[in-house]
Amino acid sequence: MGEGLLIWLVVLVALLATVVAAFAVGLVVLLRRQLAALREDHQRQATSVMALKGAMKALSEGMASHGQAQASVQRALERLHDQHSELRAREGDSGTYEQAIRLIQEGHGREEVRRRCGLTTNELDLLFSLHGSGTADARTGRSS
Repeated sequence: MGEGLLIWLVVLVALLATVVAAFAVGLVVLLRRQLAALREDHQRQATSVMALKGAMKALSEGMASHGQAQASVQRALERLHDQHSELRAREGDSGTYEQAIRLIQEGHGREEVRRRCGLTTNELDLLFSLHGSGTADARTGRSS
């Protein structure tokens, strides 16, 4: 009986070794599949990262060109503002001269024109010489 028991023990150990080997083979197959899936995921993620890097580069270049365009528009706006201010200043001056000419033609004196229009003596002299009646008194500006 000792021999039969020994045979059964050897068969049982062989069966157990076969089950463990089958389990190990199944585990290796499963791990290989998981490794292949991880490699595919890694490849997809690497591709996505490269696409994101390209998009970020395009965005940063776009931001730089947008900043340059904005600065250019700002400079143009400042130039237009300066030109507008200059034109308004000229308009104000010509309006003052027009008012002074009208006052001179109406017969108002130098002091009255100076007071109303804020012109210098030289400006008054020029306007009176061009638009006055020619007989205006130098001190009063009234016709005789």
